[in-house]
Amino acid sequence: MVTKPTILVPPSLSNSSCHHPRYQNVSIWSTISTGDVVQTAVVLALTFAILFANILLISVINSRRYAKYIHSQPRYLLTSLACNDLAMGLCVTPFAILSSIRNCWPYAEIVCQVQALLRGAISQQSAVILICMAMDRYYCMLHPVEYHKHSSRKAWFIIIISITWVGSMALFSILVIKQGGFYFNSTGMHACEPFYPKASLRILSACGFYFPTTMILMYCYGSAFDVNKLGFKRSNLPCSISSNEVQQSSSMEKLIDHERKLSLICSRTMAAMSLGFIVLVTPWTIQEVVAACTGSRAPPALDFIATWMALSNSFWYPFIYWTLNNHFRRICREIFNGVFCRKIHDKKQQQFDHFCNTSPSSKYIGHTPDCDLEGLSEKYWGEILERTVSSSSIPEPQQSNSLETRLDCNGIELSVLNNSPADL
Repeated sequence: MVTKPTILVPPSLSNSSCHHPRYQNVSIWSTISTGDVVQTAVVLALTFAILFANILLISVINSRRYAKYIHSQPRYLLTSLACNDLAMGLCVTPFAILSSIRNCWPYAEIVCQVQALLRGAISQQSAVILICMAMDRYYCMLHPVEYHKHSSRKAWFIIIISITWVGSMALFSILVIKQGGFYFNSTGMHACEPFYPKASLRILSACGFYFPTTMILMYCYGSAFDVNKLGFKRSNLPCSISSNEVQQSSSMEKLIDHERKLSLICSRTMAAMSLGFIVLVTPWTIQEVVAACTGSRAPPALDFIATWMALSNSFWYPFIYWTLNNHFRRICREIFNGVFCRKIHDKKQQQFDHFCNTSPSSKYIGHTPDCDLEGLSEKYWGEILERTVSSSSIPEPQQSNSLETRLDCNGIELSVLNNSPADL
């Protein structure tokens, strides 16, 4: 006899709301434990790390300084991934800060519903962008000539990202918008998540998020690096050079080699980011499948660690890119030095301006704008030096007797003794 699958019912959000009567007469401080403080600190630190890391990544890779180190297509993909993770840090993780310390949902029901929708859609979109990055690197290293013909088309990138984003939002909207499509996860996420009425749907969602992404990433990067390892890279062109330009001159070969190295560095960095996705999401996927198959819940501590490890990839992507890319680190240091050293420079400039206004030789320096030493002309430097030398107390050397040769009116040379003033 075939049994029908069990239909699960989500817990009522009103029972988990901080406005429930059972929380009215209870002091907030009496319900806070050490574990709640630790979890809140982790969520808070991770939220700020996600925001800072992705804003930095977006700013640097789209700056003029970094434009010569990255091609347009990888820059578009990395920017899209960083914007997606930035949305995670703005719209999803901050709502778990207050609920993790109070162990209840302090916001309205519509906020819970929107957060559950974004939680699923943003995570799925990140996996789709990683797949696009892997396919881009695969196509670049195996078919560079064809890649160059289509990589500069920004419209294709916008169309693909828009279609995938609309698809992710539509998929989770079907699940979340209906009644009972979301719930408050008080152990793992400490916020709202999509609710699956059947265990099979939960398994399908976790496996569909993890396994296709992992297999595509491993195949694309593995094939690309095998081609590079076997030496086919020498017969192919880099991603931004066409076949007609290779035969022009020997200097073009150096440019090709330089472009190939940049492409290889970019591919290795993206492969490391994809590996980070596999490592961080694997524990969460295993937990979801086991919990759905057994009909049980994981221990709260294990659920929290697995869930926030999966969410932390929004921070680890920029960190991995920063670690493995030397040009990116150098430009980041230049930006930080320009920001934090500006105050020190302004203070020194004020001190120098004060010196210029109070110095005896300020009338010479004052002719130049902003009293800049580098802008002083040689004329004023010469006048300052001459004034200093003339006012010094260096004794003049004494004159001694010397023979001076003169000519008389007939043109005959005469030797005349020239006496110094001291001898007179």
